[in-house]
Amino acid sequence: MLANVYITGESVNAHDLMGDLATPDWRASTVQRLETYGLRVVNPLELAWNVQETREAIDITDSADKKVRRALDLIDECDALLANIERATYSTAMEMFYAHRRGKMVTVIGPAPYSPWIVSHSQARFNDLDRAVNYLIDKHPSVAPLNWALQYEALLAERYEQMPPPGEPDFKFLGGSLPVLVVAPHATAYWKEGEFKSQDSFTGSIASICNRVAQCHSLLTNYCCAADPSWYLETPFRRALTDVVKAGKIGCVVMVLGSSWEEAPGLQVSSYGPTEEACLPFINRITEKLSTIEPVVPGSFDHSVRPLALFIAEVLAVPVIIVRLHKRYRMPRLQPQPFSKVSTLLAEFVSEIGVELARSQA
Repeated sequence: MLANVYITGESVNAHDLMGDLATPDWRASTVQRLETYGLRVVNPLELAWNVQETREAIDITDSADKKVRRALDLIDECDALLANIERATYSTAMEMFYAHRRGKMVTVIGPAPYSPWIVSHSQARFNDLDRAVNYLIDKHPSVAPLNWALQYEALLAERYEQMPPPGEPDFKFLGGSLPVLVVAPHATAYWKEGEFKSQDSFTGSIASICNRVAQCHSLLTNYCCAADPSWYLETPFRRALTDVVKAGKIGCVVMVLGSSWEEAPGLQVSSYGPTEEACLPFINRITEKLSTIEPVVPGSFDHSVRPLALFIAEVLAVPVIIVRLHKRYRMPRLQPQPFSKVSTLLAEFVSEIGVELARSQA
């Protein structure tokens, strides 16, 4: 898995930290070096807080509150945080505190001596940007897929039955580079025809793993949904999915669902598409891969997700592969090997077809 690094800190000229190696923007030079060595930088510029904001923001407005939630969500998605405290701000300190409490590797750039709070909430401290970046490159703070799933699902579990805050969507989009979209429409609980339905646990984590390992696009529910996004089509989830498919030139959608103890055990795979020929290469490949674990059963419980699947296949004209995982494949704490195996094979499948689709589109 590629390691994600969140960068925070007041904008400072790089020559203050790097001397002759300076570039006009320390963030740009840091992003370039980290990405050169295979680390992914999470949101280095979009949410940068400036000094004027911290002086004026006494009352948290709706806009500021959304900005904070967005920053915390991005920190949750990362493995490490690099904080420039050459000019310390409240936001940088709070992001460091939050990241440390979430178990992220926190690295600090700034002048010594360091406050006890800095020492207690960071793993490494440097007064030189070049040394700090080299440290991250050397450590390459990636997390194994199994550990990532446990961390990610723990955060998602806090929202299983929580409705989204006002103005916030009930889904989460994770952007990638390959023209494949992995969706988990039941990652959280939802309502359907007046009845409350429980989540398909760890399907959202698997979608997240595919995004990080295969660099595909992923879309999953992030809060309890007032309307089942697989059954009702007039939902924010379906509209977001449509936008992603069109903007990302998606050539295949993979839907990850769970099955209960009462349903057919094991692994089920089915497909919907503009034509049968369009789905055949995908369905054959995923069946062949998953069959190395156990025989794959043709999907027989698709009724509950058919409206969304048919919409993607017929209206958007994109093949849909539905993969249903029995509960025993979604219990990484008790049965880590089955979970790791099925997650790895799904990510491999997504990566392979994504590369082929990207080549054909080019």
